[in-house]
Amino acid sequence: MSKNSPKQKSPLSRLLDFAGAYRSLTFVGLFLSAVAQICGMVPYLCVYLVLKDLIFAAPHFSDAANIARYVWIAFAFAGIFCMEKKSAEKMHEF
Repeated sequence: MSKNSPKQKSPLSRLLDFAGAYRSLTFVGLFLSAVAQICGMVPYLCVYLVLKDLIFAAPHFSDAANIARYVWIAFAFAGIFCMEKKSAEKMHEF
């Protein structure tokens, strides 16, 4: 590389150049994407918590009192995730 060649832009600056006037929406989209990924992991976390409660209460399963709560949370987040996927599919039909 010679000293007179232009410096290579970072991928983020190239993305922001492409976004133009919608730079703020790019950051909002990045944030919402991160939130969606975290929400997508909640059912797996709930399954882990149910299994942990079952393993630690192995001989006396009546001691595992939080299992129903974890299962309902997992179903709620999985349902929200499925509805979001369906709405995204509907948007792509237009």
